[in-house]
Amino acid sequence: MGLGSGSTVARLLPSMVKAMREKGVEATWVPTSLQIQAVAQELKVRVGPLTSPEIVKVVDGADQVDSRLNLIKGGGGALLKEKVLLGSARDSAIVADEKKFVERLGMGGYRVPVEVSQFARETATAMLKRKGSKDVKIRLDARGYPAYSENGNMLFDALFDPIEDPAKLEVQLKSIPGVMEVGIFVIRPLTVYKISPDGSYKALNAQT
Repeated sequence: MGLGSGSTVARLLPSMVKAMREKGVEATWVPTSLQIQAVAQELKVRVGPLTSPEIVKVVDGADQVDSRLNLIKGGGGALLKEKVLLGSARDSAIVADEKKFVERLGMGGYRVPVEVSQFARETATAMLKRKGSKDVKIRLDARGYPAYSENGNMLFDALFDPIEDPAKLEVQLKSIPGVMEVGIFVIRPLTVYKISPDGSYKALNAQT
């Protein structure tokens, strides 16, 4: 079982573990961040590395979801590991508050996270702008220092006009030398759980 990063997964994991244990089911959990690994270890579940070529299921959150169930992710800085897990999964479940749903990715000025090698800091910035980014910011931590991903790479947040073709833009940005991963996720098959304020939800499916 793969685990994404962030507050959504941290809140869900205790309930998932409890429900599985009540059914007598134990899993090996593959976390994408130290934060989620710590939560899993507190629950005394089996935590392991990604050793299987296929993950049975990944549970994760999203920062933004468009009308075709494409995602922006990476607000927590684990986008490379999250994409590896989601791309290796037999099935994926994304849980997102209804406020995160938009017609097109990037609406409302929401930026696309980009994981970049430190060596390519200047060149990647220039090339992101050539690919259509209106503005590129280096992500900073609470102290004002550059923030780094789970893999030790720099994190940029790039502003684009609302994205017409997320899959095409993902390929274009990943072709930039030094870009390790992009926070545009076009994952199939996928189930997105749209959570309402009252706690009810709607399951939305995207197939291959």
